[in-house]
Amino acid sequence: MESFNDSMVAIIAIISIFGAPFIAATILGINWMRSRHKERMGLINQGIIPPNEPKRKRNPNRFVSLRNGIVLVALGIGIIVGFLCGEYLVIGQDNEFWMIASSIVFFLGIGYLVYFFVTRNMTMPKETESDFSQE
Repeated sequence: MESFNDSMVAIIAIISIFGAPFIAATILGINWMRSRHKERMGLINQGIIPPNEPKRKRNPNRFVSLRNGIVLVALGIGIIVGFLCGEYLVIGQDNEFWMIASSIVFFLGIGYLVYFFVTRNMTMPKETESDFSQE
């Protein structure tokens, strides 16, 4: 039977793993906002009106979406093939984990190769100065 101390160690470990990055990001974000506010107020006290930061209108990068789509389809195919090979092949009966892992890696590699050959002759549109707007 598990003791109370072991349960508390597990709970504290889980809270630390998932809670610490959130708390650190929150503290860093608040410090960044305070320093930005102090800087702007200092400029205003000196009689300087700080300029608004330009808001960027970004065109979505379709290459990233294409890559993610191809890789996720390849990942799904790799998982399905891995489970099928582990279940129905004689060699996969004893090494089911390795069959699944190797098929996932294999099909991810194929997915990245497909992405490479699909985008090889495509050109990426350049960002221009008109992509930025002052508000």
